[in-house]
Amino acid sequence: MRVLKRFYRDGVPGPAHLLFEGALAAVMGILFAAGVFPNEASLLSVFLVSLSANDSMERILNWNHWSIVKRGRPPAEANLRLILLLASIFTGATIGWSAMGLTLSPELVRELFSHQVSAERALFPDIYFGEYVPILKHNLFVFFFFFLIALPFRRGGVMLAIAWNASVWGATFGVMAREWSSAEGLRLIATWPRVMMAVTPHMTLEAIAYVLAGLSGVFWSRGVERHDLTSESMGAVMRSVVVMMAIGVALVALGAAVETSVAPALVALVTGASGG
Repeated sequence: MRVLKRFYRDGVPGPAHLLFEGALAAVMGILFAAGVFPNEASLLSVFLVSLSANDSMERILNWNHWSIVKRGRPPAEANLRLILLLASIFTGATIGWSAMGLTLSPELVRELFSHQVSAERALFPDIYFGEYVPILKHNLFVFFFFFLIALPFRRGGVMLAIAWNASVWGATFGVMAREWSSAEGLRLIATWPRVMMAVTPHMTLEAIAYVLAGLSGVFWSRGVERHDLTSESMGAVMRSVVVMMAIGVALVALGAAVETSVAPALVALVTGASGG
């Protein structure tokens, strides 16, 4: 987001900048979409957030390439930093969408988040996460979608996928916390942190995996453009992509296991603590 670039160090946004940018972009995207095309705000807000992050994405991807090629920074170290930066955008956007789900009227939420929030859902204490195999299959589909969309669209594809998942997670859990609060006479300040406490472990694993998939697609696409397919440079790119994809698949599998085993236990813990 160009308006914040004066606060960047060496022209590159840091994790705190990107966290704030993601949250601000989500809130502004929803408000602008609601004001211009309220019937399509659910999808338009996702595209607006994707566009707003274009400058920051270009800066951090260029920094990654420069730090490896010019400064000789180990690729694993540079890529780990890049994952942290993208995860910060992801987290910020999720918080932004969640904040709107918590504060807007229920009628407006249903209208603005029609594609994100299911009309039929249980209250949070009764939430059912599902079985391991179906969850694993679904999350692997999302994982490879992140990879494939990044091949032709690169950073635009990565941000579109990030913004969409952030909108679904943020809106769903914000609305879920609000409905739980209303049904049991609890304060939002008590319900939202508990909802997030229960879902954050598996969401974190999934988010990192999806970022890895998107970056793998970007690296592969840029490598094909810049290097000869038989060159050592392209070989290094391919090795990085294979390692990142393998780690991503492992995180998806672990995240599904956490979602089906740890998450229900955490829901029981936090809802028991609320007296619900």
